[in-house]
Amino acid sequence: MIRQRPRRPDETGFFNNRRIWKQAIYSLAFLSYLCSFLFFGIGTAAVLHGEAIESASLDMLVAIYFLLQVIFLFVLSWFVERRRHNLPIHFPDRRGI
Repeated sequence: MIRQRPRRPDETGFFNNRRIWKQAIYSLAFLSYLCSFLFFGIGTAAVLHGEAIESASLDMLVAIYFLLQVIFLFVLSWFVERRRHNLPIHFPDRRGI
């Protein structure tokens, strides 16, 4: 009879599914990217129509924030994608020295 080894608690469950986390991060990055375009458009339109420069500059700052958030989310997705490698460590034989 083949015995299955019991799974560790950290190997099971919804929160340990890396594919779901990566898709969630990509969805947030896409929404942040769209928001940055929205705020760049609002800020540009405000400047072109000669409206309040203060609110236009604030819109541009918010757009830059969303772009920085996209960069952060892609870096985070790289860390989520990394796998743990269980490679053997090779020590040289120093007994003959």
